[in-house]
Amino acid sequence: MKKEHPDIVIFPGWRKQLEKEGLEALKEKRYEDALTHILQLEQYEAASYEILTGKVICFIELGRYDEAIGLCRKLMKEDDPNYYKYLHIYVTILFQTSQYGEILSLLDEIFQSEKIPHTYREQFWQIYDLSQKFYQDQELTQDDKEWKQFIHNLEGGSFQEQWRLLSILRKKSVSHYIDEIIPHLSDAELNPVIKTGILQWMYEQKVDQEMEVEKFNQTSMINPIHLDDVMETPEAKKILLLLEEIEQNDPTLFEFTRQILFRYLYVYYPFTPSEEAIQSIAEAVLALALEYLQLDQETSMLEYDNEARGKWMEEIKHMEMKYFSQIEQ
Repeated sequence: MKKEHPDIVIFPGWRKQLEKEGLEALKEKRYEDALTHILQLEQYEAASYEILTGKVICFIELGRYDEAIGLCRKLMKEDDPNYYKYLHIYVTILFQTSQYGEILSLLDEIFQSEKIPHTYREQFWQIYDLSQKFYQDQELTQDDKEWKQFIHNLEGGSFQEQWRLLSILRKKSVSHYIDEIIPHLSDAELNPVIKTGILQWMYEQKVDQEMEVEKFNQTSMINPIHLDDVMETPEAKKILLLLEEIEQNDPTLFEFTRQILFRYLYVYYPFTPSEEAIQSIAEAVLALALEYLQLDQETSMLEYDNEARGKWMEEIKHMEMKYFSQIEQ
């Protein structure tokens, strides 16, 4: 730290007096007073590492944990002979502030890369074992909290909040929640995009259980383990096959067309279009891609007007509104 008064030299007697008063205040648990004396010493760059350790203790006892952590990191870099002492204090602060994941990451790295003195190694392992247990408990508590929020939002929350919570939960195991979530898949009021997200969560985790799914006035018994992914259904593959010429001639247009098809099928999932509709849907997604990209490009696939194509274009636009209103807000 730079001197606040660069032209003034602190006399040895005054320095010793400030150190004495600071340490006495620290022993008597007068942490604000101790901090005042330490800060005076720092103004003249007269604070020893012992005194700065006292400053860390003051920060901890006053609940100023961020400042304690910052100072510990600084001392770990600057006072190499006492590195493990500051590391121990640092880890203890993390433990006090329930930062168990940070402790596990830090100690994992240190156990692998450093030769730790025996006196500290045993203490670090004790902290590590406790942190591992508390971290797991913390994760379970957080999962439970997020799950309760998700269920609450399914029963009347915003689509955006439903999607946000579902995105978090999909990284975790679905097995604990299946019985509670299944009834929502047959709820006609629940947004179809959310239902698809839930079904994909179950599909990815190979859930093997029959459940009723309702979408767009259709109801069917579904087992997620027997589902295909959105673009791997036979119907999706047939539509893409019809667009093969576009893929060969204009990959950019094909990719845009494919994205439109994905969004439509995602909203409709797990239901799929009828065999009779496949040709018209292929034409509709291509026509929409040209429309969105403002391209006046001729293609044999759209050579003749088609009433069915026009109807499917309107249907797909409607589905896209549902998709974008939830996914991208």
